[in-house]
Amino acid sequence: MGAMRFALAATFALLAAVASAGPGAARANGVPQLVKLTYLEGISNWGPKDGEGVLEFSFAEAYAIVNVKNLKPSEGLTYEGWLTGGEGAPLLVGTIAVNASGIGLLDTRLQNLKRYDYNTFVVAARGQAVAEGEMPPQRSIAGRFTVLADGAAGASAGDVRPAELPNTGERAPRNRLVRVGFTMLAAASLALVFKRTRKRSRSS
Repeated sequence: MGAMRFALAATFALLAAVASAGPGAARANGVPQLVKLTYLEGISNWGPKDGEGVLEFSFAEAYAIVNVKNLKPSEGLTYEGWLTGGEGAPLLVGTIAVNASGIGLLDTRLQNLKRYDYNTFVVAARGQAVAEGEMPPQRSIAGRFTVLADGAAGASAGDVRPAELPNTGERAPRNRLVRVGFTMLAAASLALVFKRTRKRSRSS
C-alpha cells in the first residue's frame, strides 16, 4: 500500500509540474538556428542603423524567439517579424513588442508554416496605411540564414527540415508529458483497485 501511495503522489507531482511550466518550457528535441539581426545592406531601408537583435528558431519544432534592441518605438508604427525568401509569399511570424528603451521580445509558434525555403528574417515597421496581411515596405534590421536540407539519418547536428509539416497548434512536448502523467495516474489507480480486490477475495 505504501508503494501505491508513493506512485500516486509522484504522478500528481508530475502533473503539477507540467501544469505550472510556462509555454515553450520543453524544447528538448532539435538544435535551433541562431541568426544575428543587423541593419542589413540591400534589405534594411528604415529605422536606426545601430538596431540589432537575435533570432532563435527551429523549423523542426515550429517556434521562434526574437530579441531586439535600439529599436525605439514610433507613434503609429508596430514592429513585426517576417520570414522571407524562397518561392512564395513572406510569412508573418508575429508582432514584436518594443518598450520605450528600444528593447523588444517575441516568443511564438510558427503558425501557417507550409514551406521551408525561407532564407531571411526581417523586422518590418507597420504603419496604418499598410494593408492587413501584407509585409510592410519599411524594413528595419534583418538577418540571413542557410536553407536547410531534408532531415535524414546521418545528417549533421542541428535543426533539420522535417519530413512532415509540424502541428503548429500544439506544444507537443508539454502535451505529451500531460498524457504520460494521466496514463501513470490511471495505471496506479487500476493497480490499487486490483490489489484491494485480491485482498478481499483471499479473506473471503
